[in-house]
Amino acid sequence: MKSSWTPSRDKRLLSLQAAGRTAAEIAKSMGISRNAVIGRSRRLRGIVYRSDIESWARANARRSQEAKKRMKARQKAQRQALRELTRAVRRGVPTGKAMARAHRAGALWRQIGHRFGISQQAAYEKAKVWTQRHRF
Repeated sequence: MKSSWTPSRDKRLLSLQAAGRTAAEIAKSMGISRNAVIGRSRRLRGIVYRSDIESWARANARRSQEAKKRMKARQKAQRQALRELTRAVRRGVPTGKAMARAHRAGALWRQIGHRFGISQQAAYEKAKVWTQRHRF
């Protein structure tokens, strides 16, 4: 979204403020909302209130907690997929098929390759060859 604030509008805002006009008067003359005038004025002057900082800190903490929850769920799914991979290979399921299933379940190619002592590229190629020959 492009801002409607241009350098000339910024100068006009500052000059009207310097003349002692209120935010409501400036807003009416510029055809914008009072809150837009107040917000732009604060940004131009570099004013940051303590409440802004606290709000940002709360939002960042909440995002961090959500990210940690997603990471734990992803790791749990990856561990489960790798356990299933090992069980499938022991049961005699073709390795390529088991690798493809594990990847679909959330395991990374690096993790799958590590489980078999091969590179992630080799694990990917083995699963790719199997899936090209067979259909799930």
